[in-house]
Amino acid sequence: MTPREAALLLHLLPGIGSARARRLLEAFGSAEAVFAAGETALARLSGIGSKLALEIVRARPSAAQEEMARCQELGIDLLFLGEPGYPEALSEIPDPPLLLYLRGKRPERWLRGVAVVGSRRTSVYGVETARRLSYQLAYAGIPIISGLARGIDTAAHMGALAAQGSTWAVLGCGVDRVYPPENEELARRIAQNGCLLSELPLGTSPARHTFPQRNRLISGLASGVVVVEAPMASGALLTAQCALEQGRQVFAVPGRIDNPLSAGSNRLIQQGAKLVMEAGDIASELALWLPAAPVARERPLPPDLTEDERAVFEAIGLEESLFDTIVARTSLPSSAVSSTLLRLEMKRLVRRLPGNAFVRIS
Repeated sequence: MTPREAALLLHLLPGIGSARARRLLEAFGSAEAVFAAGETALARLSGIGSKLALEIVRARPSAAQEEMARCQELGIDLLFLGEPGYPEALSEIPDPPLLLYLRGKRPERWLRGVAVVGSRRTSVYGVETARRLSYQLAYAGIPIISGLARGIDTAAHMGALAAQGSTWAVLGCGVDRVYPPENEELARRIAQNGCLLSELPLGTSPARHTFPQRNRLISGLASGVVVVEAPMASGALLTAQCALEQGRQVFAVPGRIDNPLSAGSNRLIQQGAKLVMEAGDIASELALWLPAAPVARERPLPPDLTEDERAVFEAIGLEESLFDTIVARTSLPSSAVSSTLLRLEMKRLVRRLPGNAFVRIS
């Protein structure tokens, strides 16, 4: 077996999971060495035991080859932990998956995005808020991460697509399946400019235990998690808990105190989550963690720019930048940024766009 085939075969074994796989790799050094080890040596390892050891010894190498062939047939990429192309943010979490299945457009660079999550049962307020926040963030070039579920997840993906931005859906089933089935067309649109991700083998059906498992990936890919609308029993609160354990920032949108759909998100705010009223609240809080835009290859700046004008201009990247993001990057008062942007517009160096965003003029 090749190293990739061995890693995939280990990943495919029922009952192994990311934690046991990591324990095996640490003990034996590589996936190939795991399969070369004897049943006795495997069974001796803590957390493995004789039953799993026997399954490892009896594993068919052809199973990995068949899975790879199926991925190639469907145009699905395999991203292996430790290899180029694997999301760096996920490699930093306590239990990264050994590999990811990717359907769609693999990012040239995995920018840390913002996860927008919430309840499947929603109000009009929750749906509109999720769409608006996701639209504004995606318009600023920030990837939107969610789980393709009904309700808030769907609204988040649709908001990002409306802004022609990038959005990533992390699934609780194999990437060759779509759940819920009514989101088949949405999944197709996501795959055109973003991607569908899962750690689960092809053909895996959604199940109660697969959704909490994928929540750690939603938060792990993000700089921060925004809970838009969630009752006390919502899975979105599990995603928020994963975010805290991974050192990610947690945000929540407030709702009416007598609305059960907002009880969980309101409680998060009570416990210290950052209250969100607009996209700028998220962008300003995460400004230090979101990647800085590269320097544009444009005409030389006029030498008579003031210090503030130069700072504001440099805070606007190659893509559109929201006003609140510019304020956060410059640390200038919003009134100073507003007047400076007006002067830069008059000098034909920047252009104002819908949604209180700005872009450089090349």
